[in-house]
Amino acid sequence: MNAAESIPPTITAETTLAAIALRSDADAAVLARHRLDFCCAGRRTLAQACAASGLDVGAVLSEMDANPGRRAAAAVHDWNARPLTEVVDFIVATHHVFARGAFARIAPLMAKVVAKHGERHPELQRIARLVRELEAELTPHMLREERVLFPYIQSLALEAAGRPVVPSFGTVQNPVRIMAAEHGRDAGLLAELAAATDDFTAPADACTSHRALFASLAELRLDLLRHVSLENNVLFPRAIALEERRRAA
Repeated sequence: MNAAESIPPTITAETTLAAIALRSDADAAVLARHRLDFCCAGRRTLAQACAASGLDVGAVLSEMDANPGRRAAAAVHDWNARPLTEVVDFIVATHHVFARGAFARIAPLMAKVVAKHGERHPELQRIARLVRELEAELTPHMLREERVLFPYIQSLALEAAGRPVVPSFGTVQNPVRIMAAEHGRDAGLLAELAAATDDFTAPADACTSHRALFASLAELRLDLLRHVSLENNVLFPRAIALEERRRAA
């Protein structure tokens, strides 16, 4: 895995998607709106990603330039400048908590909308299936991170200089490889969900519950993309580098 992604002072066509997403939530939202994968394909430059998607890179840059307060937001989100223990705590307390709460809120709303509108909108059945699959993937994934991977990363960050205890999984690269592969499957489900909902655009005849469902799904998708990007592009590379330094000491 490559080195942790750094936040650039300015965004250009040659800035990577991961670095752009790390600058601010608003910039991440622009990328998500254009279906530019910054979590599992974050090493691509904006120019490369736009070319692959048939987008005008200049227009996307202009859209991001319109975001207010980006400099201040970048300073707040510079996770490379914060202790790894803080990065882990933030992921669990913010993204993991949000995901669990979102699935708990979405499930009854989804059931209500499918029961009421499923016959007229058969796409709702596919949407419900994708959400169930996503929750089934993420629930054990987050538990494994919290119980196995994250405690080891925190122990690496907290221990004094010297040779660390070798964990049962040998090296942090082994669980990281597994988690990254699972992130790829999650990203695929999110892409299918965006397609099935027409980018979370409720149909013209949608009721209030139907619109609330799509809004909740859009919010979940954006948070999961930011969540996975922070792990793939900051936490995991930094943890690998730290373990290598500890073992070389």
